[in-house]
Amino acid sequence: MESLKANILNEVQKLFSRKKTWIFLIIIAITSFLSAFFITAIQTKLVFIAMSSISFPLMALSIFTNIILPLFIFMAVSELFAGEVEDKTLKLVLIMPITRLKVYITKIISIGIYIIINLFVVLLVSTISALFLNINLSSISNVICSYLIDVIPALILAIFASFIAQFFRSSSTALTSCILIFIGIKVISLFFPGINSNIFTNYLNWSSLWFSGETNFLRAINIFLLMVAYGIIFFTTGYYMFDKKEV
Repeated sequence: MESLKANILNEVQKLFSRKKTWIFLIIIAITSFLSAFFITAIQTKLVFIAMSSISFPLMALSIFTNIILPLFIFMAVSELFAGEVEDKTLKLVLIMPITRLKVYITKIISIGIYIIINLFVVLLVSTISALFLNINLSSISNVICSYLIDVIPALILAIFASFIAQFFRSSSTALTSCILIFIGIKVISLFFPGINSNIFTNYLNWSSLWFSGETNFLRAINIFLLMVAYGIIFFTTGYYMFDKKEV
C-alpha cells in the first residue's frame, strides 16, 4: 500500500511538473471567466433565448466535458504512457520495487486526480463569475452534484485513452490517435443514432440527464453499469498490453 501511495504521488508530481499542465489549467480558468462575460453581453440581445433560465456553471460543465476535457485527458494519458516510453523514463519506473499493475493503476489514478482538479477549476471560476456578473446560478447543491457525477464518465474516458495509448510509443501519435478515434465514435453515433444509448462517450455530460428529468433511477443504474463494464474491459485489455510491453 505504501508503494502504491508513493507512486501515485510520483505520477501526480510528474504530471504537474510539466508547464503545459499548468498552462491548460490557466486556460480553463480564463475561458470560463470570459465565457461568463460573453453570456452577459449577449443575454440582453437574444430575446428568443431565455438565458436567465440557464445555470451558467452547468452550461460551462456541458461545454467543458464534451469538448475541452476529453482533449486534456488525451494529452495527460499520452504523456504518462506513450510519452514515457518515448523518452525512456518508463524503464526507471519499472525497475522500482513495484509491480506493473500498480504502476498502471497509479497512472490512471493520477489522471483521475487531474480530472477532478480540472472540474474543480471550472466549478470555482464559473460559480464566482456567475455571482460576480449576476448570471443565473441555479441550486448550488445541484451544481456541485453535477460536477461530481461527471467525474465518472471522464474517468472511463481516461481508462479508454490509456488502452489506446498502449498501441503507440510516441506521445504525439497516441494523442492524435485518441482524438481521431474519439471524433470517429462521435461521427458514427450521428449516422447510427440507434446505438447512442450504448456508447459511453455520449454520457460525458451524464449529470444533465439526472437533473433534466430525462432519466429515472433504473436507467441511471443501467448507464452506470454500462460505463463500469466499459471501464473493466478497457482497463483489463490496456493493462494486459502494458504488462507485455517491452520498454
